[in-house]
Amino acid sequence: MKDINKKDSAPQRLTRRQILKGVSAGIFAASAPWVTTSARAAGQLTVILNQGLLAKLWIDELNPLFEKETGAKLNIQQSVTGNMLAMLRTQKDDPPDLMQFSEAGVFLARDNGLLRQIDKSKIPNWKYMSKSFDVADGFSAGMIDAMNTIFYNTNEQKTSPTSWAYLWDPANKGRIAIPPIAWNNGVRMVVTAAQIATGKPLAQAQYEIEAGIAELAKLKKNDVRVYSGAPQALQLLQSGEVPLVPFYLAFAAPLIAKGAPIYPATFLKEGKQGEIVGFNMPTNAKNVELANQYINMSLEKSFQQKIENTLRAQCAHVDVVASAETLKLIGPADNTTYADWAFLSKNRPKITEMWNEVFS
Repeated sequence: MKDINKKDSAPQRLTRRQILKGVSAGIFAASAPWVTTSARAAGQLTVILNQGLLAKLWIDELNPLFEKETGAKLNIQQSVTGNMLAMLRTQKDDPPDLMQFSEAGVFLARDNGLLRQIDKSKIPNWKYMSKSFDVADGFSAGMIDAMNTIFYNTNEQKTSPTSWAYLWDPANKGRIAIPPIAWNNGVRMVVTAAQIATGKPLAQAQYEIEAGIAELAKLKKNDVRVYSGAPQALQLLQSGEVPLVPFYLAFAAPLIAKGAPIYPATFLKEGKQGEIVGFNMPTNAKNVELANQYINMSLEKSFQQKIENTLRAQCAHVDVVASAETLKLIGPADNTTYADWAFLSKNRPKITEMWNEVFS
């Protein structure tokens, strides 16, 4: 995997406040020696997870273990990158303890003093993290590459798209839904459109935003829809009502495993779109030690293996080898591209304004 270090509705409450009783101080100290008595006494860790099936994996598999090991409560919410960035600004003095968002927000939050650098020495499993998942020099603990590509309904479309330009084909009129600009893959759609408009590779085209917006506007001739959320996107795709939908593999893979008639394009001329999602610690987070343990447990090989098995995505742990099924869904590694989010995040307000002028 390429080194990426060159480089969104109010949060929905999904609180899991299971209090596991009977955890003695002796057991607690033995299982988590780096978590202090005062941190335990604080009693609660507030974590904002990403949405959907990604969050579900943490909620179902990691959170019960964390509560059992620490004796602490978890206050879990779900949101998207843009909304979490807004929360960082508005709740700067009293933020959540951890926020799970992608590299699309890390650089901007760091540069605005909203994140603290994670103390790797407090996270024993950090040494097993692939370097490409250490985002912004320790300001984000990457967990998963939530690759975005074109998904297609296999009942309505028998061959896989081989280029993003396929969405502009007049033959696909009324068959396309794209993400909103509030989503990170919505921003990547602008960048991809710039690649198509200019004929330049990502490394150059991603800085030509005006060209990308102008090219993306042409999709209106194909009666393109803009989906508003993951459930809608997946419903449109699975039903075949809209058989071509750019979407994240990590959110769709469990549905594929259950037999849904959808599949990802595994090779695209302009490149599939990689995006590292990780844990980020607000500058004024109060329960740092418990937050460190949550990150550490998320980096355990056993849990990282579940990321690979369930979400069919590249994960952070260097010793977790992608299965044949995962590799089949991901496609060639060198076809996954990574954008300059340090640039895109700084220019996101401008990109959003220009996009809204076209699609609102």
